Amino acid sequence: MQKTVLTRAVAVALATLGTGAAFAQSSVTLYGNLDVALDNVHKGSSDYSAPVVTAANKVTASSTVTRVSPSLSSVNAFGVKGVEDVGGGYKGNFVLEGQMSPDTGAQSGQDSRMWGRQAYVGLTTPGGEIRLGRQYAPMFYSYAFTTVEALGGADMQGLGLAANNLQVRQDNQVSYWLKAGDITAVASYSPQAGVDQKISATRAPSSTSATGQIIGGASAGTEASGQGSRGQTYGLLVSMAVTPELSANVAYHQNRFGNAQLGVYNTTVSTFIPLYNLDNAKALSVAAKYSDAASGLVVSGNLYQTRVAMDTMPTLKLSVLGLGVKQTIDQFAVGAQFGYAKFTGGSNGSDTTLMLIGDYNFSKRSKLYVRAGWMKDKAGNLGATENAGATVTGGPIPLLVGLGSTETPFAAGGGVNVGATSRVVAVGMRHQF
Repeated sequence: MQKTVLTRAVAVALATLGTGAAFAQSSVTLYGNLDVALDNVHKGSSDYSAPVVTAANKVTASSTVTRVSPSLSSVNAFGVKGVEDVGGGYKGNFVLEGQMSPDTGAQSGQDSRMWGRQAYVGLTTPGGEIRLGRQYAPMFYSYAFTTVEALGGADMQGLGLAANNLQVRQDNQVSYWLKAGDITAVASYSPQAGVDQKISATRAPSSTSATGQIIGGASAGTEASGQGSRGQTYGLLVSMAVTPELSANVAYHQNRFGNAQLGVYNTTVSTFIPLYNLDNAKALSVAAKYSDAASGLVVSGNLYQTRVAMDTMPTLKLSVLGLGVKQTIDQFAVGAQFGYAKFTGGSNGSDTTLMLIGDYNFSKRSKLYVRAGWMKDKAGNLGATENAGATVTGGPIPLLVGLGSTETPFAAGGGVNVGATSRVVAVGMRHQF
């Protein structure tokens, strides 16, 4: 099977859990992933130009674009990791990992932070490992351990992660890892994982205290006096190898918004328009994966639900189902993924998606791939907000991207129009080192 950057991230997470007592020389390793595709993305026409419905909204025409696009089958990354065995079952370690766009050579993702993917220092002990710094959330590993893909822009089993950026990465995280036999457990806490007082789709460097910014934005995790519970985040993962072929896990996520305002920034009148006062988000994921090395068959699935409590509105619920299958035959691999996400409350909108997978593995590090998929957004109703007169519409993907809850839209930024169907066809190359 192709060793992806995702499996490398998982390996980095697990590799430091050993507790050997012998002294060893310090080691520093460079690693990374380059994933670039030529793709064609078509977005159908929509009755609304944005998920927030106003008198200024106009019908959005269909559009088609051909791009050289990064991170389609797996996310580009460049990292440095190190470990030193100091004896007695103790090891010091670190990871610094950033993201780039090989199509332009620029930094990308996480508001172009140099080490936006991971930046932490850890200490492995005979009783587990403690890590301090910017890290993946336990919820991320629920998907990473079980998807048949690599959580790139075409990975449709990651729709649950797209509900909330803090389920992917968190600033200021303290985590504890324990591996005992076939069980891996992770618990995490952050006093401010990345929630600004105002949340919008505005990104750095344009974001200010007046415009607000996305959840997990460049300065959203700034720790300051008077923030109260805003940004406090907790996570838990328990993963188990049931048999050599079957693994399963359960993950929990909670973050407190501390009455942060979720809304949109109107550039025409330079005004932030609040829509919701957020209290907290709670999420649960259950996932399993069957992988038969002899036959090359991999089958996996995940069930996810999150509930978002607001100041004066009923709790909003988002439910997600993800399924995947992949079959390796010699150097070839074919497969498919299905995803379904639905709001209960709010707009009651939904998204249905299917992605077809084809790989040719030149080696364990290099591959040629094709992806072909579509996503149908069902807009649902005009959902009320806490701002009298303002309404929203759309399924989870266009609505949450439009409000700044997530930065993981369909097809590596190709996007989805409200109430429309989007399609992507791509041919790409990927190399890990």
